[in-house]
Amino acid sequence: MNILEQIRKEHSWLEANRAYDLRRGKPSALQLDITQSNLETIEMPFHMDGVDLRNYGDPEGIPSARALGTEILGTNANETIALDNSSLTLMHQTLACAYFLGFKSSKIDSVSKILCPAPGYDRHFKLIENFGIEMIAVPFQDDGPDLNAIEAILKKEKNVHGIACVPRHSNPTGHTYSDENVRSMFEMFSTLNNNFMILWDNAYACHDLKNTIEQTNANSLAKEFNLEDNLFHFGSTSKITFAGSGISFLSSSKNNLEVFIEYRNSLAVCPNKINQGLHVEYFKKMPLKKQMQKMKEFLLPKFEITKHYLNTLKENNLGNSSDPTGGYFFSYDSNKSNCHEIIDICKELNLQLLPAGSSFPYNMDPDNKNIRIAPSFAENDELEKSMKILTSVVKHLN
Repeated sequence: MNILEQIRKEHSWLEANRAYDLRRGKPSALQLDITQSNLETIEMPFHMDGVDLRNYGDPEGIPSARALGTEILGTNANETIALDNSSLTLMHQTLACAYFLGFKSSKIDSVSKILCPAPGYDRHFKLIENFGIEMIAVPFQDDGPDLNAIEAILKKEKNVHGIACVPRHSNPTGHTYSDENVRSMFEMFSTLNNNFMILWDNAYACHDLKNTIEQTNANSLAKEFNLEDNLFHFGSTSKITFAGSGISFLSSSKNNLEVFIEYRNSLAVCPNKINQGLHVEYFKKMPLKKQMQKMKEFLLPKFEITKHYLNTLKENNLGNSSDPTGGYFFSYDSNKSNCHEIIDICKELNLQLLPAGSSFPYNMDPDNKNIRIAPSFAENDELEKSMKILTSVVKHLN
């Protein structure tokens, strides 16, 4: 009896036409329903802050939306702009601006290299790769990127012009960077501040599910080390309201924002200000903390289910896994170099996982051990079955 036959015998509920999917960190339908139920009671605004939301203008976003960004990111309003859906798009536009025009202290070209803490966000890596920029993977220590590894790379490599980070509930490992870690990183980067980009994607700034350490705002820490012109601090409401129609934010120095808006004006005359106004009205009705508490009610049980099954693997010395206190992901490392095989067999059992290596630059996991798990979208019973499939495959293989 082969492994597939054994697992199908163990789990009689497995059906040939039933698919399971733990690939992407999408909000569940129930999360989106909460937002929809509140949004349906709000009248669409056409004027706000003395601005005609229907028309062109205000390329930096309306003041009330910018203020919402400061609440989410903990930044200053005069250093924060509000734009359209997707901070990933903002990051791409920021890199493009650095590549084609250049910021005062951040210029990217064909010889540039960017540090990438890994396991990390696959879309970050693909975005950077599309520019032809070399990526250098950096491992983690307990409280953030490995400082010794960064120091060694900076001593060895020329043309290191940036780093791409998810500093709170990092995707997928769940790391939340300590102030000590960030200060030590920024101190190293301060010697490169004539040309260095800190791409600070704070996608999970307010997505705590359990007690999580407090962090000093990155903008404040950057100023301590004369890096205010090097920091590009991103965020969005994508996993707070509607994933496909949120608003995004960029916080940086006034000089950087002026350059960026001038560049972006060639792409779009202005952001969707009506959507910005809707979000402002939404959070008047449903304050941010209350909204995130509602999201927690759906997400935390999924995290507990996922943690339970990963802990059974840990207890049997079948690998290690992260224990995130928030965000949207888990990271599992097999005790053997066989994540390709695990993922392939799971697929045969109708469980879809990201391809092996996805959480590393160039899809190259040096140990062939890491699997990212996204538990947010599946209903709880589907998630439970998905984790049973994954753990069964690992137990049989390992």
